[in-house]
Amino acid sequence: MCINKYLKRLTIAFVLVGSIFFNSLLIAQTASTSPYSRYGVGDLNNKGLAQSFALGGTHIAVQNDSTPMFLINAANPASYSNIRLTTADLGLGYSRLQLENANAKTTTHSAALSHIAIGLPLTKWWGLSFGLLPYSTVGYKVSDQQEIANVGTVNFLYEGTGGLNQAFIGNGIKPLYGLPRKFSKTKKYKALISNKKADSSAKTEAEILADIKAARKIYKRRKNLQNLSLGLNVSYLFGNIENSARSIFPGGLLAFNTRTYTTKRVKDIYFDYGIQHAFVLDSFKHRELKEKVSIIWGATFTAQTNVKSKIDSLSYSYFNSSTGYEIIKDTIVNSNNVDGTITLPLSFGFGIAFKKGDKWMVAADYIIQNWSSYQAFNQSQGLKNSMRATIGVQYVPNSKAVGLENYKKRIHYRAGLKYYQSAIELKSTPLIEYAVTAGVGLPVGRNYLLQNFSMVNIGVEYGQRGTTTNGLIKENILKVSLGFTINDRWFVKPKYD
Repeated sequence: MCINKYLKRLTIAFVLVGSIFFNSLLIAQTASTSPYSRYGVGDLNNKGLAQSFALGGTHIAVQNDSTPMFLINAANPASYSNIRLTTADLGLGYSRLQLENANAKTTTHSAALSHIAIGLPLTKWWGLSFGLLPYSTVGYKVSDQQEIANVGTVNFLYEGTGGLNQAFIGNGIKPLYGLPRKFSKTKKYKALISNKKADSSAKTEAEILADIKAARKIYKRRKNLQNLSLGLNVSYLFGNIENSARSIFPGGLLAFNTRTYTTKRVKDIYFDYGIQHAFVLDSFKHRELKEKVSIIWGATFTAQTNVKSKIDSLSYSYFNSSTGYEIIKDTIVNSNNVDGTITLPLSFGFGIAFKKGDKWMVAADYIIQNWSSYQAFNQSQGLKNSMRATIGVQYVPNSKAVGLENYKKRIHYRAGLKYYQSAIELKSTPLIEYAVTAGVGLPVGRNYLLQNFSMVNIGVEYGQRGTTTNGLIKENILKVSLGFTINDRWFVKPKYD
């Protein structure tokens, strides 16, 4: 119990401190050091939180279990309707990136606060969540040397930092909640379970059994219908993306170097939608199952959106002095606060999950994004449509086990696989990413009477992106996610003073 109280206080302290400094930490955007973050709006963040990370990023059909630990699934707002306890989630992330081409290797490290989220149960059919998380990250420094006819050697240097952040608030509802209860009050239900017919004559035993079976069938069908959930996230996107490009002529006596510097600033509203539906099977071929089986399907959708942006542009030619300082020769472009838009693509995802009791869950996602429509200030980057496929497995030996000797039985064991065909294609070579993930959820304390629970979620991902063929760069990626989740029952009026 003392450990539980200590962890809860520590997590709350993290949330409070993180809430104060989260904005500045995200704007710094130190989580990406990939040369491929140069394209589009950078490396995209998977909005699934710590639990989803260890499942390969699988999230579309994942929803709160019927028993703790409860979670927040910000990637599909329909899941909020299943929130049963007030939930707080804080995450930290670490990344080790090894960059490799045909001639050399280099390794970079980065760490950042990954998310803060709060989930609240408003009613049995309505839940709400809000929080902060990165939408994308940019961080790269790339050089390229080329021999150009009639010009000679030219060194190109590209640098970028920043990214977009996402402050969101979402709602999930069950629009058909209460159908079984309403059906049980109808004349049809009462007639089916009655021992008499409409003409007041007595039913035979066979008719009684048939009518009861029919009533149960209708009741069960409506019980499954009430598990339909719809959700909406309203997000405020904000952040800066800074890009710099240089052309340097090391051997040119009459040629001046050039530099172009841009800063894009984004501030606008962004919507994404979700749906989930769970079917619960407690019998199969008239045989009662020892453990209920749930089949959950879900979908997410985001329409193509033009987000409002402003851009500062500066382009000039220069030469280096004998002491190494830049001496500007001519200013080519100098503009500030130019209004424009960045077109974010249509996105659609479908997921399915199978759960056996509280022990097993297997889930899979398929997501496509129409990045070929991407434009920033009326300029495209020749991006392609992307595709992501993931699968994840979770196993809990016995979530209700008590006692320190049974602690291992309460641990959530997770693993996953990810395949991602990104929107980037260079030198006729698509950029492909493969990854394998694993992790655990470590419960800390439990109190069924007070309904409070805590969990530490640890996830590890190892993968590769890109290739060394055609002069490209291969990335060996190691990521670690650390999440703190607390559940508690709030807003309950005490029965005794």
